[in-house]
Amino acid sequence: MYKLYYMPLNFYCRAARIILFEKGIPFEIINEPYWKRRVEFLRINPAGDLPVVVDDENISIVGYEPLVEYLDEKKIGKTLLGNNSRDSLEARRLCFWVGRKLQKEVMENILDERVFNSLKENSQPSTIRLKAGRKNLKNHMDYFEWILDRRSFVVGDYFTVADISLASALSSLDYLNEVDWKNFEKVKNWYATIKSRPSFRDILEESIYNIAPSLHYKDLDF
Repeated sequence: MYKLYYMPLNFYCRAARIILFEKGIPFEIINEPYWKRRVEFLRINPAGDLPVVVDDENISIVGYEPLVEYLDEKKIGKTLLGNNSRDSLEARRLCFWVGRKLQKEVMENILDERVFNSLKENSQPSTIRLKAGRKNLKNHMDYFEWILDRRSFVVGDYFTVADISLASALSSLDYLNEVDWKNFEKVKNWYATIKSRPSFRDILEESIYNIAPSLHYKDLDF
């Protein structure tokens, strides 16, 4: 059985979890507080980053993007990168957007400040960083509202890893009630569709320490 080294609310980990489910791969979750830098975990991934998936051949796959590339190349389960080279290129571009740009401008300023920094350092969130993250989030939501005004899914007419990437990030923010859905109808309708997939069920049941989810977090008709 595959093993997934995981941290609740970490959106990279959520993406890896959904990919494995969508691929129909049974897996075991191992919660990994990565900031503790356990020696046993560092032997698997010396960089200490999450997520890490260890497959049936004891191969360690670091990151959700390499994971989907690896599984698609091995033709395990349904294709998630896209059915043609153009769609695959767009899927990679949008995964890069979410995993780098949105991560730096939004997730580090909101999710890290409100959740992970306090776990690692027992520190209080920076109001300056929270304000910047919320302003940046609106800009990102505007961009995906524009995209989803032209497409059924973020790449085109069908579900890809780019949808998993964006939905994983927004789900973590939604847990903290940071998404103003009423101003982004296209993104909201798209997210409701993704949120209704079987692969999202366990994500919606997830909790982290003493932080309660938003009241509508689990609601499929929010």
